[in-house]
Amino acid sequence: METSKKSEIRKWVKEQRRMLSVSSEAQWDEAICEKLLELEEIKKAYCIYCYASMRHEAGTWRFIELLFKLGKWIAVPKVSGEEMDFYVIKGRSDLEEGTMGIMEPKASCLKIHDTDAPVIVPGIAFDKKNNRLGYGGGYYDRFFEQEPRHRRIAIAYGFQIFDRIPADPHDRAVDMIIVP
Repeated sequence: METSKKSEIRKWVKEQRRMLSVSSEAQWDEAICEKLLELEEIKKAYCIYCYASMRHEAGTWRFIELLFKLGKWIAVPKVSGEEMDFYVIKGRSDLEEGTMGIMEPKASCLKIHDTDAPVIVPGIAFDKKNNRLGYGGGYYDRFFEQEPRHRRIAIAYGFQIFDRIPADPHDRAVDMIIVP
């Protein structure tokens, strides 16, 4: 569905992210982090599934560092073929460049399977019905198809929220979107 529209949105959002000032990005990431830490599902969880932000994505590193201080387990995705699994990390040194240049857990990290863990979901764009436009690999959609019980929490900057984005039947919406 509307592949060219999806490509246009991806291109536009990536350009907006590239033009962000360091101070705006830091300020917005801090605001997102504070909102995430206030969520009951984060407070109650012993393990949180979270992506390792890069390329001006809504930042997760401050959030991850604070979760470590709270004694939480953080699990980061690793791609294997068409699937994605989560592995516990203890810090940035547990990551290495993986599929599509994304930072992934090293082989030495513990694979975890916690179907109740809330998931901090990356994305290029979202809409007011909580539809998500990802990077085009479909990894999160397939993951949520296999493990539907996870609470799906997207984080994004304001310019990533649209009135409507193209959504296919296999696309998995998120439960909530946190913006600064």
